[in-house]
Amino acid sequence: MIYLLLGLLFVIFGSLLGVPDAPFPQGDEIMHIRSIRESLELGSYLLPSLSGLPNPYKPPLLFWMGMASDSIFGIHYLSERLVSLIFGMGTMVLLYRLVFAISKSKSETLLNTLLFGFSFLSLKFFGLLMMEGPMVFFLLLYFHSFYFYKQTKQTSYLIFGSFVTGIGYLLKGPIIHVYVFFILFSYFYVKVIRIRNGKITFQWNQIIREKILLFSYVLTFIIPLLWISFLYFQIPSGKDLLRFFFITENIGKFYSSNQSGLRIWLGWLIYTIPFTIPLLQLVWNSIRFPKQNKHQIYVSTLLVFILLVTCLHLLPNRKDPYYVTPFISFLFLLSSMQRESWKTLLLSKINRYSILIVYFILLLLSIVLRLPTLFIFSILGVLIIVSSLCFFQSVKNQWRAILITQILVIPILIFFLLKPLSDPDLREEAKEVGKNSVCVVAENPWTAMDVQNKLINAKVKFALPLTIEENCSESNYLISFVEAKIPNEFHRVNSWFQWKQHLQMNTKTLIGSVFKMEKQKFQTEISLWKKGNLE
Repeated sequence: MIYLLLGLLFVIFGSLLGVPDAPFPQGDEIMHIRSIRESLELGSYLLPSLSGLPNPYKPPLLFWMGMASDSIFGIHYLSERLVSLIFGMGTMVLLYRLVFAISKSKSETLLNTLLFGFSFLSLKFFGLLMMEGPMVFFLLLYFHSFYFYKQTKQTSYLIFGSFVTGIGYLLKGPIIHVYVFFILFSYFYVKVIRIRNGKITFQWNQIIREKILLFSYVLTFIIPLLWISFLYFQIPSGKDLLRFFFITENIGKFYSSNQSGLRIWLGWLIYTIPFTIPLLQLVWNSIRFPKQNKHQIYVSTLLVFILLVTCLHLLPNRKDPYYVTPFISFLFLLSSMQRESWKTLLLSKINRYSILIVYFILLLLSIVLRLPTLFIFSILGVLIIVSSLCFFQSVKNQWRAILITQILVIPILIFFLLKPLSDPDLREEAKEVGKNSVCVVAENPWTAMDVQNKLINAKVKFALPLTIEENCSESNYLISFVEAKIPNEFHRVNSWFQWKQHLQMNTKTLIGSVFKMEKQKFQTEISLWKKGNLE
């Protein structure tokens, strides 16, 4: 059954990678794809470009790999997102190696890897061209090299892993070094500080004994220093790029408007779905009931590390739930380190009742939204879970019932809730644009980037609602994403509706509109206009 579910996992990714509108989109992906395609078009291979200028927002690794994939497989969403899928597969290989080295159980290792693959983190970020999926890989790679060095005493693990981890700088900058520092700090905190009979003692000699670990941290800076030196000394605009990246893009975040810290805690809850309850139980058991075995030091290290990175992202600055994604893979290591089987965790009453509530919510949504396929799967899920609670006597049958229903939560959401409600495909709605020029009227230039990504052969220009006359005069077509006064020389040829990203509705109006199925209150009209009688 495990191998069938692994096959299902690859089928899911295979069916989603090439779809322009991903079921769980992330806005930055539009910019990343645009940067890759524009860089290929302009020949900006060394310094990826965006809007005709070197892209100052992110280092180039993701763009380099995207350009390489597009060059090999052709310019397509599938080619570009294949980069994240490769990193996802690499992450699962690392997780498999770690869990097997800890548990020595092939079945438990396969199950652990499978569950991670069906988590919301994996199904979202390993299928989008984003930095988060590769960041998961590089951070787990360092812990992988750290763990195998400690187990085998072979410094080659640590030297190689540290050097390669430094490549992670080329994804999001120095934040990878902050995370690695926290891993080492957490380890030394556990090793150095001892509390006995109410007294705190410090075993400073432990730091001297572990000097190779300190040296390994230095190795992570080799690639970043080489890249920074290259920009500074060899690229004319390199100094400006570095200044913008370090000061405006990174340090500047700490001066932006502070957002609620609940967003970070929400990230821990969201990106561990559908295994949030078992993982919370696992963390609680690790804190409340530590097990004295040879892996306890790693359990304590990971718990301190998770606390530190959470506190880091709670600092006054911009916060997004997905900031916690590089650390979620460590939660899946705790079960093997604590010798707690996933069967026990998933069969706990609190988990079984929570998954039953999830299927009841899906059932309610299927009724309200008139989705018959979702209704069928939700009913089946409810019946299977109730049977496991009330009728199944065999633990094996209970285990299979809960495992299958829990693993299928996100796939059911994707294919039977989000897919039927997805926006129309812009490529079909505006296919008559072809290779002509089209002006995109919107409030955000990223909308025009998204249109250019989808209408790959068209020549796209961007215009704000008040600048249509001056920016769209030479365009053959016009796509309006907002209410605007369209020039008389354009006439409407098509229109469709898309879901609004932001709703200005009170609770009463929201609930009333849902039950009355007033879709227009949740959607905005998009219109396609054509100039004159163009054939």
